[in-house]
Amino acid sequence: MIRVMDVQRWQAAAVPWWVTKVGLVGGWIIAFYFAASANEVPCTAAQPCEPDPLFSLAVVPLLATPLLLLFGRVLTGCAMGVLFGVLDIVLDGSATANLAFGLHGAACAIVAAWTVRSRVDQHAAAGATIVSLPDMPPPRGVLRIIAVLLVIFGFLTFVQYDLTSGEIEQHVAKASRVEAEVVDVKNAYDVWVQLPDRQRASFQPLAPDTYRVGDKVPVLADGSWVQMVNEPEDVTWWLTLGGAAVFLAIMLAVRERRRRALWTGPVKAIRLQAHPVGPRRILLRHNKKDIATVTTLADLGLEEPLYHDTEQFGRVWRGEEDPPVQLDPAEILVAGEWHHGGQVALLVEGEVVATSTLSGVRPRHTVHGAHLPGEPVTAGTPVELPHAIWPGDRRRSEGVLLLLGAAGALVALKYYPDLLILGLIGVQCVLSAVTRFQPLLRLDHRSVVLFTGIWTYRVPWAQLHGVRRAGPQLMLAFGPHGDVITTPQLPDRQAGEKLMWARARSLIADHPDEHVSRKLNVSVFVGLAYVLLLLLI
Repeated sequence: MIRVMDVQRWQAAAVPWWVTKVGLVGGWIIAFYFAASANEVPCTAAQPCEPDPLFSLAVVPLLATPLLLLFGRVLTGCAMGVLFGVLDIVLDGSATANLAFGLHGAACAIVAAWTVRSRVDQHAAAGATIVSLPDMPPPRGVLRIIAVLLVIFGFLTFVQYDLTSGEIEQHVAKASRVEAEVVDVKNAYDVWVQLPDRQRASFQPLAPDTYRVGDKVPVLADGSWVQMVNEPEDVTWWLTLGGAAVFLAIMLAVRERRRRALWTGPVKAIRLQAHPVGPRRILLRHNKKDIATVTTLADLGLEEPLYHDTEQFGRVWRGEEDPPVQLDPAEILVAGEWHHGGQVALLVEGEVVATSTLSGVRPRHTVHGAHLPGEPVTAGTPVELPHAIWPGDRRRSEGVLLLLGAAGALVALKYYPDLLILGLIGVQCVLSAVTRFQPLLRLDHRSVVLFTGIWTYRVPWAQLHGVRRAGPQLMLAFGPHGDVITTPQLPDRQAGEKLMWARARSLIADHPDEHVSRKLNVSVFVGLAYVLLLLLI
């Protein structure tokens, strides 16, 4: 029996995060693409596309699979993937869809077995220290109320489906079959028909591009109620909505039950160091080794702020003041299900202060200590304002190649319209190309403008704390919270000195109090224009 935590074994037993969030989610996207691109049997009067209530309920696990995997609910997400794979084979007549989602379901089953084995190994490697949580479990709170409301909402949607489908059945029983004529096709998806009695009706069929003005379409008519024979009205989306609500309610109830189960008996516990790494997120360490992260609903106040105020941070960032002495991190007792995805309770001085879920450590979960990256830029180089710092020849050459790639994707999509992935590649090429023809920084008398891929930041000089250099890149800290943006490689080796000179010059003048502003980069609008062009070809 392991008496203390074997950190190396515990970490080695974990399933890598990319297996689920990249592998399985990417596999789901590929399976969905092939299933949607498969040639379907056209809807005809002899073989109408009847609504399938059971398949509408199967849509719930279909859509839940990637969402659960992205949010770390690995076993539940894998279970939904396997369930839909089976349902698709049983309910869907498309061999392509059966193969795609069958393979994805098999991959989910393998990852689920891997995850179960991983949790057993992690639980064994967590040591043998056992504790019983003090006091009583917390009262059932807002999650229980939400779950009850979701069940009620789901029940009402099922009732609404029953009433609506009953009305349709009554109309069908009374309706007469007549031949209607297509008189117009609007907006590429609205098909307007005219009945023999001059009455007009509009439909949105599955394949509107197959209808032409003058075509004869069989319909069922009961007064003002009209329905296509080959595509009966589909109201099964009420079942999908209700099924999703009930499924979410079950998820919340199971999570609440697991949380309260921590108080039903002894659980494993480990004393760890707690390092806040963001708003209500804590990194847990054991002997200076990263173990896991937990998220809490409120700040637990486990450590004093490293900097007293923004001004002190700015002075340290600029190298005008030595970094503050960092105190030893607080220690907390973490008790519960000691594996990734397990429910745990956080105890401080013998009292439970929060419950959470153990999550894996990602590269972005870094502890921001007193040691700041790079070296501060202190000197200044005069520059004539306004002044723009442009990318080098290499980035501009990359921009030309990306534009050619976007144009190639546009042309290829015209000849192969089913390859939607070409459109996504083209959009990414356009977004990346535009940023390579923009200035990286623009300096004027009042502010510095930072151009990123999606956003453009305007930072008044009074809000810029300073600049630090890390090789050919610059790190700019700004704003009341000390946000940091790292630039790409700058061809101008004096860019940092120019920034600091412009900042010092501006601070001499008396500018009104201004705030950091942010707006969408022009690359976003160019990308939207490209998407519109894709839709028009």
